[in-house]
Amino acid sequence: MKITQREIVERQTALHIELEDDDLEPYVERGYRQVVSRIRIPGFRKGKAPRSIVENAVGREGMLSEVLEFMVTDVLDKAIASQNIETAGIPEVENVELDPVQIEAKVALSPILDLGDYSSIRVEEEPIEVTDEDVQKQLEDLQKFNGSWEPVDRAVKVDDLITMDVRGSQEDNELVNETDSQYIVDPEATNPFPGFSSSLEGLEIEESSEFDVTLDDDYSDSELAGKTIHFEVVVKEVKERVLPDLDDEFAKTVADEYQTLDDLKEKVRENIALEASRAHDQEYRERVLDEMVLTADIELAPILIEREVGHLKEHRDELVQRMQITLEDYYRYTGRSEDEIDEEMHEQAINSLSRSYTIAALAENEGIEVEESELQERLKELAREGENERKLTNKELRSERVKNSVRESLVVQKAVDWLVETAKSKPNESTEETADEEVDPGKEGDKNDG
Repeated sequence: MKITQREIVERQTALHIELEDDDLEPYVERGYRQVVSRIRIPGFRKGKAPRSIVENAVGREGMLSEVLEFMVTDVLDKAIASQNIETAGIPEVENVELDPVQIEAKVALSPILDLGDYSSIRVEEEPIEVTDEDVQKQLEDLQKFNGSWEPVDRAVKVDDLITMDVRGSQEDNELVNETDSQYIVDPEATNPFPGFSSSLEGLEIEESSEFDVTLDDDYSDSELAGKTIHFEVVVKEVKERVLPDLDDEFAKTVADEYQTLDDLKEKVRENIALEASRAHDQEYRERVLDEMVLTADIELAPILIEREVGHLKEHRDELVQRMQITLEDYYRYTGRSEDEIDEEMHEQAINSLSRSYTIAALAENEGIEVEESELQERLKELAREGENERKLTNKELRSERVKNSVRESLVVQKAVDWLVETAKSKPNESTEETADEEVDPGKEGDKNDG
């Protein structure tokens, strides 16, 4: 095997590999076994034709093609090991030729990383406050949820529940046609279109009404953006929301555990605080990780960044597909251009990779490991709870691949926990204490008295 390595530039290099006949022998043999088990050669039972006969039939290239993916991966692994290259990620194959056999690949090298003084990172925590207004807002939401609807004989107002026949069209294209449709009037509503709900205010019962709604030029559906939709509406019934009184009796209807309104208020306050605490903890961890990345100095291979950007674009495309819109609609909906989003993805990719590598380096520096008992406990949790919308099977949980993946995730979690606790700690006060002792007025007085 002849290996030529190009100069290392920006933490990546390129390999040119040429294989001799001796190097190819195991791959040709493997290819022969796969081919002979599948094709029929006249005069021989299936799977029994000699290699020379099979090679004459499909050629050496044909047999190598059978195992091409395996061969390329195996050769690259051997080449990288022989060159003592510390890689980051899977090599990027650029070209493969079979006559003669040559492989060219780009290889990302492990980043150059200086963690800096990460132990000195301190991030101030914002206080968590739950106001009386927060509690009152939750109580009002509970009121609405437990309210009732009563028919009224008047024009439509905001927050009414109406029953209507509605037809909407844009020129000759019918977009909406519903009978006895129930609808809550909300000026902020965008269903079926922005501006529709507001146009219902003031309509009288049993009167046929018509109005137009013009969509913004940046409306998510490009085919309707800037277009005017004509509606014909007949309101058949209007109901207003009747709210229960906020008193002890209301509290009892919410749940048996509440005997008074104060009980309910206390629980609402606790729930708000719990949710706020969770959001606060997540936001704080993000700030600490951002600070860690800023403290560190890291050089990443461009192909690593490009690969991560590719993953981000795949996620974006999946989202666009689920939303059933075009990329142009997506850009319009987000209010950003393609170039702006590409730049955001590039920065996001760098930040994500930087976090991963710095966390791994921190864990190694601090000797953070996962005990076997911790691993087993986490595996039990996965078996009980399931992840990725299904429970992992016992066979999967026993596999080394799953165990290693879970172990790595636990190491990351513990490393981040360590960093967060460090960031929360106060600076060392020993110097201040020492200084206080040196100028202790009482001791100075004793000396003077002596």
